[in-house]
Amino acid sequence: MRCNIKRLFTLAIGVFAATLVIISFSKDNYEREWKQGPQSNEARHVPVGHVLPDAPIPSSPSFPTGQNSLPHQPLPPSLGEKDLSNPFNFLYPSNKVTLRKLFELTKDIDFDLLKRNECKTNTTLSKYWENSQQRYVPEDDNWERFYSHIGSCSVYSDDQLIDNLLHDLNTSPIKHVHIMDGGTQVKFVFTFKNDKQAVFKPMRFGRDYESDPNHFYFSDFERHHAEIATFHLDRVLGFRRAIPTVGRVLNMTTELFEKAEKKLKKTFFFSPAKNFCFVSRCDYYCDTTHAICGLPDMKEGSVQVFLPDESAVPRKHNRSPYRRTYSKKNQVAEWQSSISYCTDKVKTKKQYAHGRRLLDLVDIHILDYLIGNQDRHHFESFNVFTDLPSYAIHLDHGRAFGRSDIDDDDIILPLRQCCIIRPSTFKTLLDFYGSPKSLTKALHESLSKDPAHPILAYKHYPAMERRLSKVMAYILECIESRGVSEVLVPEYNNPDVSDVDQNDEDQSEEHQDKKDEKKTV
Repeated sequence: MRCNIKRLFTLAIGVFAATLVIISFSKDNYEREWKQGPQSNEARHVPVGHVLPDAPIPSSPSFPTGQNSLPHQPLPPSLGEKDLSNPFNFLYPSNKVTLRKLFELTKDIDFDLLKRNECKTNTTLSKYWENSQQRYVPEDDNWERFYSHIGSCSVYSDDQLIDNLLHDLNTSPIKHVHIMDGGTQVKFVFTFKNDKQAVFKPMRFGRDYESDPNHFYFSDFERHHAEIATFHLDRVLGFRRAIPTVGRVLNMTTELFEKAEKKLKKTFFFSPAKNFCFVSRCDYYCDTTHAICGLPDMKEGSVQVFLPDESAVPRKHNRSPYRRTYSKKNQVAEWQSSISYCTDKVKTKKQYAHGRRLLDLVDIHILDYLIGNQDRHHFESFNVFTDLPSYAIHLDHGRAFGRSDIDDDDIILPLRQCCIIRPSTFKTLLDFYGSPKSLTKALHESLSKDPAHPILAYKHYPAMERRLSKVMAYILECIESRGVSEVLVPEYNNPDVSDVDQNDEDQSEEHQDKKDEKKTV
C-alpha cells in the first residue's frame, strides 16, 4: 500500500513538472507570435502617388509629435487584399457619359444663389442667445469655444477652432473614466482635467478586418476608426454636421485603470499573454471572450467630444422614416419594397413636407452609402434655435466601413425614391467626380493629419469611389426623369401639405420611439 502511494506521489510530481515546462514553452511561443504577427501595408507612411519597393515594413510607425507610438498588434487576416502601398493604385469607375450629361444639364444653374437659399439665417449659438436672451456664453477653453460657435446651419464652421479642439481631445490629461450608460457596446466617458467630457471607443480589430457576412447590421462590432474617418469625410463633403473625433493611444494602466470608476476597474485582468485587458459592461460583447486587450497595456481608440448638455442646449431625437426593421425574422421594411414609399409616406408627413429636413435625410443617406453604414435608425437635431429650422446632426457611425466588397443600395433609396438633393451637395459630389483630385484623395489628405494615421484600410478607397459613381448615376436618372428644377432644390415644399407647426407630431413620434426601443431585437 505504501509502495503504491509512493509511486503515485512520484508520478504526480513528474506530471506537474512536465506541465510547467510545457506552459513555459507555449508562453514563449505566444509572446513571439504577438511580436512577429502579420503587419498591414497601411502602416507605411507613403506620399500620395508614390509606390514603395518591396521593403520591410517598420514595426513601430512614427506618429506626430504629442502622440504616443502604437505598439504593433497583429491584425486579423486580410480578405485577399492586394498590395496597396499606393492607396490610389486602382481604376476609377467614373463614367464619362454620366459626367458629361450632368455638366450639360446643370451648366446654367447658379449654384451660389441656390446655396445662399439653403440656409438663409446663419448664426452661432452665442450670437443667437446674446440677441434673443442677452445671455453670455463663456469661451474659456476649446470646448466652450466649440459650444458657443455651434451654428444654425452646421455644427461648426471654423476649421482652426476644430483643429485646436482635436488637439486637446488627443492630449488633455484624463481625470476620470466612467462606463457610458445605455450603449450596446463598450464606450467610456472621459472627464478631463478641465472637467469637460468626451466619448472613448476602444480599438477592437485592425483596420483591414471585415464584418462577418452572417452578422446583422445591429449586432456587428463597432469600429473606432469608422467614427474618425466619417468625421473627416463629412468635413471634406462640406456638411460639417458630424461631431469632432480624433484618434488617441492610451496607457491602459495610468490613463484607464487608475482613473476608472469602481465597477469598471473590477473588469480589468491580465490575459495568458500577459497583456492588460478589460471587459467593461454593455449589452453586447462585454465578456471575457470579447475582452479588449492592450500590448501589453497600450490601447488605441477614438475620442469624440460630447455635445453640450441637453438641459442647456436642447436636442430632438428623431426617428428616421427609413429605419430598418431590426428584426431577425422580418428583415424587409416597407421602404425597401415600395419604390413609391417617399412620395406616399415621407413627403406627405408634416416633418418632411416643408423646409430642409427631407434634404438633410438625403444628405445623411449619401454619407451612409459612401461609408457603408446600414445602422441608421434615428437622427438628432438641435432644438435651441427656436425660430430657425433645425438640421440633422451626423452621429453614430461606429458600424461603418465594415465591408469593402459590397454596396448596399438600400442605403441610398431616399435619394432614388424622393429624387431631390441639395444643390451644394450635388455640386460638391460633381466636382469630386469630375476632378483629378478625387474624393478619396481629399479624404486621405485630411485623414493623414490625425495622430493615429493611417485611419482606413486602403481597400475602402476604391469602394467609396465605386459608390460615388453609383450616386451620380442615380442623380442623373432623377434629373432626366423629373427635370433639374425639381431635383436640385435649396428647400423642399409639398403644396399638398399645409405648412403648420410640427411640434405636436414630433413629440408623439419621440414618445413612440421610446416604446419601440424597448422592443428592439
